[in-house]
Formats: sequence, C-alpha cells, structure tokens
Amino acid sequence: MSVFVLAVPDHRCAIPELDNDTYASQGPWHADLINQSIPWLSQKNMYSQCEVFVKNGTQRDWGNMTRKCDKWVYSKEIFTSTFVTEVDMVCDHIHYRTYASMAVMAGMTVGSVLLGSLADLIGRKKVLLLGTVGQFTCGLTTGFIRSYIPFIILKFLTTFFGIGLYLTSYVIGMELIGPAKRKYGIVKEFFWCLGHFLLTGFAFVLRDWSLLQIVLSIPNFLMISYFLLLNESSRWLVSKNRLKEASEILQVAAKINQVVLSDDVANLKNIESNANNEKVWHMMTNCRLIIRCLVIFVNWLVASLVFYGLNLNVGNLSGDLYLNFFLSGLVEVVSYASCLIFLDKAGRKLLQCFFMLTAGVACVSTLYPVLFNTDLSWLTIVLCLIGKFGASAAFAVIYIYTVELFPTVMRNSGLGASSLVANIGGVFAPYIADIGQMISGDMAVVLPLLIFGGASIFAGLLALLLPETANQKLPDTVEDAKNFGRKNIIGFELHNMTLTSEKTNNSLDSTTLTKETLH
Repeated sequence: MSVFVLAVPDHRCAIPELDNDTYASQGPWHADLINQSIPWLSQKNMYSQCEVFVKNGTQRDWGNMTRKCDKWVYSKEIFTSTFVTEVDMVCDHIHYRTYASMAVMAGMTVGSVLLGSLADLIGRKKVLLLGTVGQFTCGLTTGFIRSYIPFIILKFLTTFFGIGLYLTSYVIGMELIGPAKRKYGIVKEFFWCLGHFLLTGFAFVLRDWSLLQIVLSIPNFLMISYFLLLNESSRWLVSKNRLKEASEILQVAAKINQVVLSDDVANLKNIESNANNEKVWHMMTNCRLIIRCLVIFVNWLVASLVFYGLNLNVGNLSGDLYLNFFLSGLVEVVSYASCLIFLDKAGRKLLQCFFMLTAGVACVSTLYPVLFNTDLSWLTIVLCLIGKFGASAAFAVIYIYTVELFPTVMRNSGLGASSLVANIGGVFAPYIADIGQMISGDMAVVLPLLIFGGASIFAGLLALLLPETANQKLPDTVEDAKNFGRKNIIGFELHNMTLTSEKTNNSLDSTTLTKETLH
C-alpha cells in the first residue's frame, strides 16, 4: 500500500499569487508565468521543487533572488492524490515520508514479538481474531485521516495487527498438516501474490489514495468469520495439556475424513506434556540450538534486506510504475512455484542455500554495466528480477524451515522473533540503498549492491549448518529440538566406521554393525 499511498508525484513550487495554478500547463500565458516565477534547474531538467523567485516590490517582474516556497502543485498524470500531496510532504518535509515508512516497519517489528508471543500464551485462534479486527479497524480509519500524526499512528497499528494475523494464520495452518504435506505451506505465498496483483489492479483504477485505502481495508471484515469456521490448533492444545478440547477436534477431523480412530488415539491417552513453562529464550540454553537460532536469524535478516532492497531498485526502473509492480509480483509467482516443486526433492537446506546464492550473485552481477560503462539497461532489469526471484524464494523457504525447527510450545514466538529480525533488515534496506548519496564515483552505485550481494552469499553458505527437516516429525519441546538432526550425524559417523572397517579387512561384518546400531 505504501508504494501508492506514500508515492511522490512530479511536482514544482506553485506560482505565488495564482490561486488556480496547476502542474499541467494551461496555455502559453501560464507557461510564460512559470518561466518568470520558478527557477529552471538545467542539471535536473526540471523546474525547482522548493524555491521561487522573489517579486520586485517596485516592479511587476520577478527578480533573480529566490526564497523557499510554501505551496506546491502536483502532476495528476499517475495519481489524482497521495497522502504526500495531501499534507505536502516534500522539500523540507520530505523526511516525514521516511518516518511514515518507518512506522509501517515498526508496527510489524513490535507486532511480531508481542502478538507472536501472545499466540503461544493464549492460543492461535484468539490472536487470529484480534489481528483481523485490529487490521480492519485501523486500516479503514486511515482512509479518513487528513493529518500527519494520526496517520502514522494508524499505519503503525495496522501493520502491528496485520503481522499478528499473518504469522498466526501461517502457524495454525502448518500445525494442522503432517510432515509429508508441509511443503504446501508454500501455497500461502501464491495467495500473497494474488493480493499483489489485486493491489496492482485496484491501484491502477483507483488513483486516489484515500479511496484505495478504504476499498482494500473492507475485505478484512469478511475474515472475522474465521473465528466461527476455524478450530484451535490441536497441537497447541496438547502442548497446554488441554487434551479434552484437542480430542474433540481430532474426532471431528476423523469423522470428516472418514477415518476410524482407536480409543487411545481418539482420547489422546498416554500423552503427557511437560513443556508448559518453556519459552523462546530456552532455545538459547544449548550451544547446538544457539548456533541454529543464529543461522535462522541471519537468513531472515538478509532475505528481508535483499528483498526490500531489490524492491527499491525495481521501483526505480525505467518504465511504467504499475507494469514494474506487476512484473515484480510475477517473478514472485515463479519463485514460489519453484519452491513447491523442489522443496522436498532438494530439501530445505540446499534450496535455502541455492536461492540465497542466486540473489547474491544477481546483485553482484549488476555491477557489470556500471564498471564497464555499458548501456545495458535491459540487463540490469533482468538481473534485478533474478535477484528478486532468489530473495522471494529464500523468504518462502525460511518460513517453513523456521516453523519446522522451533518446537511447538514456542513455534509462534520463534516465528515472531524471526520476523522481528527480518523487519530490522527491512528498516536498513532503504538506508543501504541510499549510501550512494553520501559518496561519489562508481562506488556510489557499486557499494550498495556489494552489501546486498555479499550478505546474501554469506547467509546462503551459513544455511548449510542447519539440519534437514524435510519429512521429519516436528519437535514439540526444547529437548526434542536438541535431539533433532542427531540421527543424521550418527548415521554419517557409522558410515565412516563402515568404510574404515572394510578397508582394514576387519573380520566383523560392518554392514550388520551399522544396521544393528542404527536400529
């Protein structure tokens, strides 16, 4: 939404003392008046956006002295209005737009932590409803606001509740399905892309920011019905020792699926849970888990950094804004389809590494047209889209990877903490992209791309330290998480033992040893 709501249309200072001034020329007399009153900036090939000539007090003509303007006119070629034009967030007030974008990311950051933890405490379903109602109310109200402070407060609250809705709905969905079907968590990304395309279409038709904000907030009301349609996560209920409620949900599911359950299974007999007091920071009590968490967090941060950083580049590409936005979404569809096809075949670990390396190499490769002074704008566009492909796919894989590695009792909290780290990357992305404004020469373009590319390559290689989770049972407790992946290590050691035994002509049957030990 911010791409369109906070867009800055072409603009210039308004002609002083002309009440009906417009950005578009009204005729030769108007063009002549603009030339006399507004300085022409030949370096930028445009009229000044922040200064006007001072009119001589004794003559009717303007002099050569300038002053800051306090009124602006905006092009209506692309937008009839944005919030930027509503409150004149230009020139000396341009940093207000940055603060508004920061409020959006800050809401996601705080919501990831607070609502993610709350979902582990009081349940997925309640937080899902809270996020839905909050996003609907705050998003709808934003469309009627005409002042700055209430606007950024509501933007903060909209994404605060929105990220709670997003993360919780993802977790409750993943906890409903078995190991062989968890790759279909990628399917939610296609609905993300559907929203991307719908936003493109609505924004193309509704060029007024307020109307766009209102229309796209209304569908949230329909999701309140989820509170009646969805059951609480039975896995979460079991982790809280609420076995009776979990049993009722499982029996309903069995009836719908025409499955006959034994009495022990239907009533969840002989199931105990001693994980009620485990919190997300308990993952930091073991060296193995600390390394695992750090690798996950680094991949989240870098995936977000590159994703949003390349989004900035896509937004700055030559051509139509709406077409660029559409192509950006189309690339995401291809990336998620690739994940769906190869997630189980290649495994989470290798796929995460591959996609991060793809994004990194694409970022670094965009240096070619700059360093060799070649006019290959099409190559830059292609490489940016390839980078977006890699970053989008890596984002999708790390979502599933995180859900599978964190135990049930802290799964939502773990995903929330990971999202918090990702949002930190999102906050830094525009600042890294703007490093070029502080230096000169070729490095002004090279340095941001080197940072994006280098960070992505580093994170991709780091992902190789994680255990494979494809078709594995999800850990329920911290102890389960500690033991997760150890079988692979033992198997690897036993394989080495087998090879050593064979080389030394040991009389012991090495094949039998391996099978018996694994058994």
